[in-house]
Amino acid sequence: MISLKVVMIDPSDLTGGDALGIMGAQLKNDGSNKIEFKLAKQFWHGPLSSVAKYIQGVHKTVHPNFVGMEINRKDDKKTFRLLREKHKLSFIQGVKTSANLTEKTRQMGYTMDKPFMVKWMRTKKKDHELSFPSIVTTDMQEFIDQIAKITEFKTMGGATTYKAYRGQHDDLFIAGLHCCNFIRLWIDQQARLR
Repeated sequence: MISLKVVMIDPSDLTGGDALGIMGAQLKNDGSNKIEFKLAKQFWHGPLSSVAKYIQGVHKTVHPNFVGMEINRKDDKKTFRLLREKHKLSFIQGVKTSANLTEKTRQMGYTMDKPFMVKWMRTKKKDHELSFPSIVTTDMQEFIDQIAKITEFKTMGGATTYKAYRGQHDDLFIAGLHCCNFIRLWIDQQARLR
C-alpha cells in the first residue's frame, strides 16, 4: 500500500458559492493501477474547521491515499492553513483547472487539464479500472451520478470544458477529477523512475 497523505485543493472557483466536495481514493498497489474510490463527502454549509477535522478523521479511518477537493468558497486560505498547520496533513497542492494544456504542463501538476482528465477518467471507467465501495453512501452515489451527468461545453474562446447543466452540481465530480489527476501524475512518475 502506498503510504501517501495527499490533499489537492482546487481554488479556481471562489465566487462565494456554498458547496465543498471531497473525494478520496486508493491506488491499488498490485501493478494494475486500478483506482478504488473510498470516500465522497459534500459540505453545503458549516465552518471550515469542521471540514478540516473531518478530513483528518477520515485519514485515520478510511485511509485514502489521495484526497481531492473542490471549493466554492472565498476563504480557501483558511482551509489551507487549517489542513496544513492544525491538522498536520502532510502535503497540500493548490491546483486550478484549465483546458487543452501541453503534456509538459500537465506533468508539472500545478494546473489540471479538465477535458484531458474527463477523458482519462472515462477511459478508466470503461476499462473497469475504477471501483466503488460495496456499500455506497448517499454522497458516493451522488458522485457516481455526477460522472454520468457531466457534459461537454465550448467556451466563448473556443476551448472545450466539462461541467454540469445549470442548476445541477458537479463538486464531487471535480474533486474526483483532482484526485485522479494526482494519481495519474503518481503513476507517470513511477513509470519514469523504473
